[in-house]
Amino acid sequence: MTTSPARPVLLRPRPRLQPQPQPQPTAADVHGATAPGFASVRQSFARACRDAGPPGPRGAALVVVRDGETVVDLWQGTADPVAGTPWTGDTLAPVLTGSHGILATAVLLLADMGALALDRPVAAYWPEFAVRGKGAVTLRDVLTFTARLPGMAADLDQRDVENPQMMAALLELHSPEDDPRADGVLHGPWTAGWIAAEVIRRVDGRELDLFFLEEIAGPLGLDIHFGLVPDQLPYAARISYDADFRARFPAPDGGTSGRADGGGADLAGRVWNNPSPFPADAEVWSEGRRRHAVIPSLGAYASARGLARLQGILAADAVRATDEEPLLLSRRTLDRARSLWAEGTDPLLGGAGAYGEGGLQLLDEGLHPGVRSGAFGHRGPGGTAYQAWPRAGVGAALVRGRLTADPGAQVLDSVAEAVAVADAVGVTAADSVATTPRTAA
Repeated sequence: MTTSPARPVLLRPRPRLQPQPQPQPTAADVHGATAPGFASVRQSFARACRDAGPPGPRGAALVVVRDGETVVDLWQGTADPVAGTPWTGDTLAPVLTGSHGILATAVLLLADMGALALDRPVAAYWPEFAVRGKGAVTLRDVLTFTARLPGMAADLDQRDVENPQMMAALLELHSPEDDPRADGVLHGPWTAGWIAAEVIRRVDGRELDLFFLEEIAGPLGLDIHFGLVPDQLPYAARISYDADFRARFPAPDGGTSGRADGGGADLAGRVWNNPSPFPADAEVWSEGRRRHAVIPSLGAYASARGLARLQGILAADAVRATDEEPLLLSRRTLDRARSLWAEGTDPLLGGAGAYGEGGLQLLDEGLHPGVRSGAFGHRGPGGTAYQAWPRAGVGAALVRGRLTADPGAQVLDSVAEAVAVADAVGVTAADSVATTPRTAA
């Protein structure tokens, strides 16, 4: 049998591929709605999303509640680039270091109930804590980062931090820091949460996640959780970092030791790299085990709707008559919680900060002080933020999947400007947008 000669393959030159422009988000790419008078906020939110990096991982949401009504409910982008899940109004974002203000709210509720007092020693509720010079450390010291316990001496890894009771047992053996810089550390990512959560467990009998669900999130219908259950995983966002984000933090890739003089473990390493709350591999925060874990100072997950509504409730409670029934916290408790206790410039992070007695972060009035006067809440990592503006009756929350070096302040500036204009022209909270938030699990 004869065979035909092989057919020659004709090689044609491939056309040269020209770089394609990446699509940039515009206001049209943003989903959701704004009430009359808040259209400019949509434009500001779209710009912030555009500046956050590549289109794939830059999902975000912004919600503003005014006098109990939602006036801004916006979202954009992708919640989970791996699964291709779009961001929605129900997406649950890891709040990470911004979890501190939510944790403080839980402690303040127990104080309001009379179950504990901020100025009493931690050891009054947790006797084993008193050893090694910690007998006088109060809950107020812990919540305001003035306890001289900003970091851990024992070398920890990313798995250790997922066990809050083990961390509490380790903290029993710690002494207050003797490094003079510890007096000025205005935020430690891990330790305050483990101490506060153990006090809650000892005083109330419930773990932090169950206490928060049964006493705050459930009754108020807030989609805020310490750790997730399996039914919530499809709503969870996956975080990533831009190129400059981790460079803001001391020793982002070093160990717990790092002093050039060889004098032992460095404070910055103990606080910010034992372990790092922002490991080089951001996927740590998307592992199933991590998402289920209760990590008090970093492990809150929340929708922007839930965070904004919580801040709106606190803003309203902060200006109630002292004899009026609160939605969450009494005026007496909030007055004290917002009374300035600690402020300064952090020697490790370099930024200025301030805390009230209850661990609520006191925020600059910035633009439009008539709107933002008395603002409190928390500035989270990479542009995530939630704020309560009592004078204006506003709660606002911005959450992101892509953490950036830009704090995202211009978005909340635009919210303050819109509120100020609305007040000037008489736009009321009745001009709200309808939302149908998912029922809190």
